[in-house]
Amino acid sequence: MKKSRKIAIVVGTFPVISQTFIVNQVNALIDKGYNVNLYAFKKGEYENLHQSYIKHNLLEKVNVFKRMNSNYAIRFIDFVLWTVKNAFKIKWNRYFKTLNIFKYGKEAYSLKLFYGMHWCLVEDDFDIIHVHFAHNAYFVAYLKTLGLLSEKTKLITTIHGYDLIPSKSNYYKNAYRNIYNKTDLFTVNSLYTKAQLQKLEPQLKNISVLPVGLDTAYFSKIETAGFKSTFEILFCGRLITLKGPELAIRITELLLARGYNHVRLHLLGDGPLYQDLQTIIRDKKLDEIITIEGKFTQEELKSKLEKTNVLIMPGIKDEKTGQEEAQGLVIQEAQAMKVPVVVSDVGGMKYGLIPNETGFVVEAGNLEGFADCIEKLILDKSLAKSMGESGAKYVKQNFDNRILIKRLIDLYESVLNS
Repeated sequence: MKKSRKIAIVVGTFPVISQTFIVNQVNALIDKGYNVNLYAFKKGEYENLHQSYIKHNLLEKVNVFKRMNSNYAIRFIDFVLWTVKNAFKIKWNRYFKTLNIFKYGKEAYSLKLFYGMHWCLVEDDFDIIHVHFAHNAYFVAYLKTLGLLSEKTKLITTIHGYDLIPSKSNYYKNAYRNIYNKTDLFTVNSLYTKAQLQKLEPQLKNISVLPVGLDTAYFSKIETAGFKSTFEILFCGRLITLKGPELAIRITELLLARGYNHVRLHLLGDGPLYQDLQTIIRDKKLDEIITIEGKFTQEELKSKLEKTNVLIMPGIKDEKTGQEEAQGLVIQEAQAMKVPVVVSDVGGMKYGLIPNETGFVVEAGNLEGFADCIEKLILDKSLAKSMGESGAKYVKQNFDNRILIKRLIDLYESVLNS
């Protein structure tokens, strides 16, 4: 890196407890000497946050985009006050461009362009604007289309899967048009997500697979001696049909029917199925076997993985939306903690392990197949230990933040030098 690159990271909400991967990415870029500005459309909740949010005072440094008031008088007064306050910092050439009513008409007169650009009006040109989630990139691509952002500024859009739901494909074709045209590089978290993006827009070639990573130094198992009388199964994720929490209950029932009365299932997560799942557990009289443990922090997840024998992710394709799990970071977090994993073959989950070496991949909906794999781990402790050791090694080599941030930086430099 010849100079300190100026990077804008744009997200929807900040902070979000489940998006520590974005925080880790920002912290790593700052550690590497990049000049990073963090922007969000909305401020999130500040409770139960991981220590990584504190490292570079990101909670204080995040800039929340100014919203345009629907009342023009109030909007204009706010515009004047902002201009006076920032008069000595404003990049005046860019500022007056947003007010060019001859070129942009009502969008300039209404101050829409000013509010869309105000975050860039007191900053030197960014080398890169990196946006997480495609819907957040819409306005940046639009500003590039209008010529309001420097041609030298590169746009990188990261697709995470939630922004590429198959049932909305017709909507995306138009809504994402500027994003397709103006994004210099797309990054996606798995081969599945890449295939979904290319299915939507076949001519796209500028796509790189860059999975979400983790801190393997943090997610490392503390070896403890001692006998456990129970076999602990963990399901971790939002309690929605797509993730398959009810299937996890049925898999546990199959194991009980086979005589493995020492199995225990922990459903770690929250969501719209919470009460329904509680009812199922109560009606089947499985309260002593299965527990739902609600929302969790990263620290709580790590603590739970310390005591877990296997992670199961029996996700399915959502019949209504066509959506599938794009990556499932908890699959890598579990392997890093030497926990074997059993996942279904939908979406991108199967790309996040080594089948039959760090875990098992089972056909979606094949509950007997899930039970068979878990039974192997119950009966063969050496297999479970071997898979755990291999999983930790695999994740460290392929998903550690340090490795992935190096790949991201290489992508940055490649885009800037192209």
